[in-house]
Amino acid sequence: MLVLIAIALSLALAVFILWPFVFGLRRDEFEHDEGAPMADLARRWESAVAGLSGAELDYALETLSEPDYLILRSQLMSEAASIMRDMELSEDEEERMLAALGEELTAVRARVHGDSETLNAP
Repeated sequence: MLVLIAIALSLALAVFILWPFVFGLRRDEFEHDEGAPMADLARRWESAVAGLSGAELDYALETLSEPDYLILRSQLMSEAASIMRDMELSEDEEERMLAALGEELTAVRARVHGDSETLNAP
């Protein structure tokens, strides 16, 4: 009886280990590769947007001086422009991304100031 249990456990372990090799990997498993260049650019873009939002928030809350804010904003906008260039987007896609970025920064300002007019501004 003990031998049968040992054999059953060994077979179960062998099936578990060999399953991916026998049935292979599906092709769509590689489509969402986090190491892909576009995924890296998307992460960099999200980081730049988060940095700009944070800088905007700090400036609006007056925890960041204007000269520091302008330097930080310039660096982050340069990074965003570099990312957009690396993404090789069409002009229309670039405009949509910049519009979304502008809306995000306007929303941050509106949340800090509680001003509904700022939220609707271009």
